[in-house]
Amino acid sequence: MTLLAIETATRQLGVAAIDGERLLASYELLAEHPHAVELPGAVSRVLQAAQTTLEQIDAIVVDIGPGSFTGLRIGLAFVKALAFPRRTPVVGIPSLDVLAANVPFAEGWVSPVLDAKQQNIYTALFQVRDGRPVKQSEYLLGPVDEMLEQMKQAAVFLGDGCARYRDQILGRFPRAQIAAPELWLPRAATLARLGRDRWLAGERDDPARLVPMYLYPFDCSVRGPDRPTSVLP
Repeated sequence: MTLLAIETATRQLGVAAIDGERLLASYELLAEHPHAVELPGAVSRVLQAAQTTLEQIDAIVVDIGPGSFTGLRIGLAFVKALAFPRRTPVVGIPSLDVLAANVPFAEGWVSPVLDAKQQNIYTALFQVRDGRPVKQSEYLLGPVDEMLEQMKQAAVFLGDGCARYRDQILGRFPRAQIAAPELWLPRAATLARLGRDRWLAGERDDPARLVPMYLYPFDCSVRGPDRPTSVLP
């Protein structure tokens, strides 16, 4: 069982190929230019290093967000372009799940925090069980102070929002742990591992219906005072 994972939810582009539990190859790049520039070459490099081809891939795993509007659109469009002609199954994984899985040995609660701009964050609350994140709340979008106010206990916090909102997090939870910065972005290999779990459970997504999880209501506009946040199912 060979899976290809494509990660474009944040400023870090990632591609990985796994065979069962074995990582075959991975490529990650922090780039200022759009992911569309690097993604085709990154996929080619990973497939070559993994000594496999698109025709031999059993499924493609993709990060569906929340995250960068442009990055998510690029990633999903690219995955659909790969999947449709070959009828390759697709598995979508939320970015907050991928982040929570970056700390598989965490004890207690884990809370990914992604910067959503305009003083907003994307977040959710997880517990790690047997090395896998188990979601304990909805996926949330809102002002950082409001989101922290909803949390009833300290957690291990990680994500690029920790850089910007560290003082607010520690002001609310003085005993909270902030994970190391190298764990603040979703990793393609972790995405692949979570996709493998869904695949083995018999779960698939229809590429024609798979859309980014933006969490913003109605369209991709940044939240305004008369437009409350919403959570997609």
